[in-house]
Amino acid sequence: MAEAEQVRSKLGKTYPKSEVVAMQPTYIAELRQLSKNKCCAECGARDVSWCTLKSARFVCVNCAQKLRADAANKLKACSGTSYLWFDDEMQLMREANK
Repeated sequence: MAEAEQVRSKLGKTYPKSEVVAMQPTYIAELRQLSKNKCCAECGARDVSWCTLKSARFVCVNCAQKLRADAANKLKACSGTSYLWFDDEMQLMREANK
């Protein structure tokens, strides 16, 4: 019997890929709610379609590009809609954006 494919979050926890994929519609909807009426944590712009896991804040695409170029943030800036979100990352975003 084959073992289910595992995937790792940017925070280091491992999950079955099928569970991660199944939760994406719920996570995307929740991120949209969490980011509603938020400004970019870096520059104050109104369009916050990205997140930074390093500070658990929402950022605009321009600041996300800058964060991704910075080696210390390289894998910590994530698209709010095209990235596969994991439970541990969502917990971080929920706690920081109550």
